[in-house]
Amino acid sequence: MGILKNTGMNFKRVVKNTGTSALCFLSVMALSIPSVTSAQGTEPAKAPLTITLYAEDSNIPYAFLDGATPDGIYVRILQEAFARLPQYQLEIASVPFRRGMELLKDGQVIGFFPPYKRKDRDWIERYSIPILRETVVAICSKDYAHSHDLRHFPDDFKDARFANNAGYRLAGNDFFAMVEAGDIILEEANTTASNLRFLMAGRVDCYVNERMAILAGMRELEVDQDVSRMFNEVAIIGQEFGYVAFGPDPENQWPYRDQAADALDAVLRQMRNSGEIDRLVVDYFAY
Repeated sequence: MGILKNTGMNFKRVVKNTGTSALCFLSVMALSIPSVTSAQGTEPAKAPLTITLYAEDSNIPYAFLDGATPDGIYVRILQEAFARLPQYQLEIASVPFRRGMELLKDGQVIGFFPPYKRKDRDWIERYSIPILRETVVAICSKDYAHSHDLRHFPDDFKDARFANNAGYRLAGNDFFAMVEAGDIILEEANTTASNLRFLMAGRVDCYVNERMAILAGMRELEVDQDVSRMFNEVAIIGQEFGYVAFGPDPENQWPYRDQAADALDAVLRQMRNSGEIDRLVVDYFAY
């Protein structure tokens, strides 16, 4: 009995002492945890990584400068896409098409939009997913269209005078082979509006560009219906997709490029599948 009694007393003492130690330990932890949480809470958030993409400066309605501000359908689509990528911040710099492609080829910029895919641009290392389908057409003055049998492009356009946006190859290899051979006369200006002016002034017979770009150019020039009826769409040359193109990076300036491009593709795919890209196109023309 004495042994049991003494053992019980010792057990109570041990429990009492252990409880006191535990309370002390918990008190220390309670004081320590807030200070750790506070230290983590005051740690500055990681700033988003800036991605500077170059865009065309005169491709209305797709990518152009509105005063000093980049605008256009592709610009708005990419701005919306990057708004869904908080780890990145988009900056857009606008340059003429030819200059943008030169910068991309020389590895001076991470990406440029919206060129089409071309076999002779094999130096482009990757493209985004297709963003927009564009329809390339030829339009001619009504007088030229009515006085020629224009069934096959470009064979039936021998001796025609064409306008073309500088650097664009939308009319295709066969067309430019005829230009090289002197069978087609080519005049080039930097903007759609300038080329449409050539056409309206009778300086050229025909003009090749994307259909919506031509319509937007006519709207920019405030061409009325009577004037627009002076031109006929005479050929559908093809359909193309616009992309963000990523060129070579010989000096490894953008080691994060592929990771950022993969993230952009995932968001663009979601926007395409949900109809968001179509909505942005409609909103642009309703603006």
